[in-house]
Amino acid sequence: MFNFASTTHKQIVGISVTPNIGVEILMTDRKSNQVIKYGRRFIEYNFSSREIQDYGAFKAAVIDLFNELDINPKSNVFLTLPNVHFDFMNLPLIIGDEAINNAILAKAEESYIFKRVEPVSAWLDINTNANTDTRHIVYSSFQKTVVDEIKDVFADIGSNLVGIESSYSAILRGVYFSNLCSKEIAENYSWNVLLINTNSYAIFSLVGTRLVDYQEVPLAIKSFSYEEAYQAITTSVSQILPNYPAKKLLIVSQADDICAEVLKTQIIFDEKIETIDCNKYAKRPFVDVAPEITSKEASSITLSALGAANSQMSDFLVLNILGRGAASQQTLYATFMFFDKEILVTPEFVRAVCCGIFLAVALFAFLLWGLLRTAGGIWDGNLKLYQSKMSDAERGINEFKNQGGFLDIDAIVNEILSANKQAISFYDSLASDIPGNLWLTYYYNKDGDKVAVEGVSTTINDIYGYYKSLKVISPQSSIKLNRLQVVSGPLDEVDLENNDAKKIFDFEIANVSSPKSLKGASGDQNQQNQAGSQGSSTPAGATIAPPVLPKLEPVEMN
Repeated sequence: MFNFASTTHKQIVGISVTPNIGVEILMTDRKSNQVIKYGRRFIEYNFSSREIQDYGAFKAAVIDLFNELDINPKSNVFLTLPNVHFDFMNLPLIIGDEAINNAILAKAEESYIFKRVEPVSAWLDINTNANTDTRHIVYSSFQKTVVDEIKDVFADIGSNLVGIESSYSAILRGVYFSNLCSKEIAENYSWNVLLINTNSYAIFSLVGTRLVDYQEVPLAIKSFSYEEAYQAITTSVSQILPNYPAKKLLIVSQADDICAEVLKTQIIFDEKIETIDCNKYAKRPFVDVAPEITSKEASSITLSALGAANSQMSDFLVLNILGRGAASQQTLYATFMFFDKEILVTPEFVRAVCCGIFLAVALFAFLLWGLLRTAGGIWDGNLKLYQSKMSDAERGINEFKNQGGFLDIDAIVNEILSANKQAISFYDSLASDIPGNLWLTYYYNKDGDKVAVEGVSTTINDIYGYYKSLKVISPQSSIKLNRLQVVSGPLDEVDLENNDAKKIFDFEIANVSSPKSLKGASGDQNQQNQAGSQGSSTPAGATIAPPVLPKLEPVEMN
């Protein structure tokens, strides 16, 4: 069904790159606070250069996951990368953005990474102090060459890349989305995150949703044995944690060499400790997922992937390299649900819809024009018919006026009487003038003077005598003896003296084609056609039986 409630929601596809894990693609539903789509592919990450080892493999993995998860490649994409440079800085409150950018650039160039390549950075205010006229900012930096490579990858795919961010700030949003520290956030308590990476660990100190402090300590975990690695982390962390008193400690391990559950038992912390393993020790999901996502897949989800898919959460900082602040400064495409299909409202989609509407309107206008044209033709025809009838009526009226506006009733009556008198004379002949050896089989009269008479007789003289009597009755009539023929065979139901010795003659006297004669002509033609089609079945020399004369019919009088 249609679901336009989500048209104002600009859906983000979160993509995260994590060492030893690979690339993840994730989508969430903020209404249900649930992960609705998730997939991952392993790709190599170069720890020395702090970048993706093969951008071609990265591109192939993203395309593969888009196809697997049925995600539109033209979607809004927000990407998180492993941290390259993340730090705090205190600056005078009066300096502008350009001076801040220059200060961040100078600070970032102290890192060995940016001694060879140009950095690009994003920053946000954490706190300002009007008394000291200072501002406390947090910033994140990446190599410009890396950012350009990633832009090219998503441009080739056709995605709308709306943000690139460090996994450190994204992880904090992932914690918020997972509700692991919901009580501390809601009541504005202090809480800490201990993040274990392959080559370092980091501590984030927060109060509610506000990041207060951060510290990262390099530690080559792989250089230690299994037990030594835990001991090294415990010893180092125990020296730093007292500086960050909090109500809860959340341990997150992204290193396959360290299990967060085991580390929890060795770290001394007076308050509550919770753990998340985003590594080979992951056993259970820490976030709600859709039924389509298996438990094994759900347990592999990283907090940075959750944070990437929720980059529009205004409660937590977003250090977007592509634009200061939240991803709202980028071009975001709205979406809506059409039945079970998510439709991305891109400029191309809008243009296509506009073209479709234009064509539909044009087609409707053309059909309407054709309908009106057809209806107009019908109306013109009816109008001409009515005009013709009106002309006839006017002509009759004019003729009536030419006669002085009076009708000659006497002439009309005389005409009717004359016709009736002639018809009655013919009718009288049926009773008084029929010879004894003549029988009528059919009589037709129309308008008094249009007559057709059929019958049979045993003598030709009687037929001529009857014809003469009809002419005497109506001398001006044009009746003629149209048919006279010999018929073999007896008359049905007619008693004739010496029937075998006499011939029977069939005749017609008429001055009009009667309905019977017209019908008989059509029937004769059909009989001839049938006879022609069946002629081959009649034996040669066979005698054809004479037709049976019809029975006497009532006289038809019109």
